[in-house]
Amino acid sequence: MSNSRAKSKAPRRSPPDVEAVWFTQITLTFDLRDGRSISVPLSFYPALLAAPESARLQHEIHGPCVYWSELHLKLSATDLLSGKKKG
Repeated sequence: MSNSRAKSKAPRRSPPDVEAVWFTQITLTFDLRDGRSISVPLSFYPALLAAPESARLQHEIHGPCVYWSELHLKLSATDLLSGKKKG
């Protein structure tokens, strides 16, 4: 008989909530409620890179996600933390 054990997985953590969103000419930054900030190259998200500043600033924060309805783009803190590119 084999002695197999069920592997226990650690409970999944909820993604961190986004507190603020800001841009430089080359980066997108999410400030997280847990005190961290995540910056990624704006080139990871061509829709944001090509958008005028006024469209970039028209976003809504919902917990761990940020929505740019005019650009039809949704990004999460998890996307930025994992380096996920959308384009």
